Amino acid sequence: MPTTISPINWEIIETYEYITDQELEAKIDLAEKSFKEWKNVPISEKAELFKNLAKIMLKQQEELARLNTIEMWMIFKNALWDVSKSASWTMYFAEHAEKWLADIEFDEGGLKWKKVFEPLWIVYTISPWNFPYNQVFRNAVPNILAWNVVLSKHASNVPQVARKIEELFLQAGFPKGVYQNLQIPASKSEKIISDFRVKAVNITWWDKAWRKIWELAWKKLKPSVLELGWNDPFIVLDTENINDIVSLAVKWRMSSCGQKCNSSKRFIVLEKYYDEFVEKYAQAMESLKIWNPFENIDVGPLAKEELLDELEEIVAESVKQGAKLLTWWKRLSIPWFYFPPTVLSDVKPWMKVFEEETFWPVAPIIKAKDIDDAISLANASKFGLASAVITQDKEKFDYVASKLETWNVFWNKIPTSYPFLPYGWIKNSGYGKELWERWMKNFTNEKIIIF
Repeated sequence: MPTTISPINWEIIETYEYITDQELEAKIDLAEKSFKEWKNVPISEKAELFKNLAKIMLKQQEELARLNTIEMWMIFKNALWDVSKSASWTMYFAEHAEKWLADIEFDEGGLKWKKVFEPLWIVYTISPWNFPYNQVFRNAVPNILAWNVVLSKHASNVPQVARKIEELFLQAGFPKGVYQNLQIPASKSEKIISDFRVKAVNITWWDKAWRKIWELAWKKLKPSVLELGWNDPFIVLDTENINDIVSLAVKWRMSSCGQKCNSSKRFIVLEKYYDEFVEKYAQAMESLKIWNPFENIDVGPLAKEELLDELEEIVAESVKQGAKLLTWWKRLSIPWFYFPPTVLSDVKPWMKVFEEETFWPVAPIIKAKDIDDAISLANASKFGLASAVITQDKEKFDYVASKLETWNVFWNKIPTSYPFLPYGWIKNSGYGKELWERWMKNFTNEKIIIF
């Protein structure tokens, strides 16, 4: 059941009931009715509604961020950023929608023709809890601007945030049914995707169970975008200041307590810098402040107790396989789901912490003999999303970037997402692209009109 648990005393604040099958059907009916009107609204009017939505979010930023911290247990200062980023991206898409979705005319091959973008109908989105606002807005806003309507299933541990997002749409003046929150168990996804009015599916999740949702969408011939998991490399080739690199590496591993899809998760360091990097990295991780997420701290609790169980298993198994434990890794006996920042050195490709996605505050460090070995280690993963390469030599960077099997490569920067850059995956991380112009057109019919 959707449940809010206090980060202060670990007590249940409130438990919510799932909606009934009849209520779910009524929401789909409302989405259908709303779509028939929404598809005729000029894009300039839709953009103004979204600009208003962004302004409302910024006005309510502290209240919205507080819900983040209460439900997902995100550090409050990070929760403020989750809200402001979502508002900023909403404004960005609103400002570019009219240009991106405009008709495109051609005169080629003796024919005059044009491409027009038309909505599909209802888009079903499934969002995770790790950034409760941004994960929803990054998907819902472009799709609704493209005249679709959205049915959104959020994670069960952030029910108040999920409800609040729908409330924000209504406050901004959107018609009822354009965006709806579905308080449902995952098992109801089959019913939704099987409905002929639902034409596309967007899933951002790392649970293997969601592969079944993709299989169903594929069988129903419905376009989908799928994000499943990640194991992003951070490669240190050379540096003039190892302290700065360690600081950068710690910051990006511990962003949102390690619960971030494109944060660095495997640290691959050339032999020349390896010992110094390992020593200073462990010291930096041990110095991080842990406590109440409403206070000025560095590390808060994990979002779910089962994450602690998974983390303990992976770390323990990796130590048995030969990894060296540099920081204490047992969960803390305080009334939160805390796990201290954990560093493992001498990690090898066959170890569990190398193979599995480390969506927690744990950092495996791997030694590379040379640049080609570093590339080989980075590519020795079933996942592919973001990567960072640290070097003073642009030619080295260009060489490594051309060989890495990841979706993006950042040079001397921590990987992150921007609304103006395509965002996507390769290998077992999923498929499709989000953000930028392409995302707004992803779930549209690009109709060709010849005249």
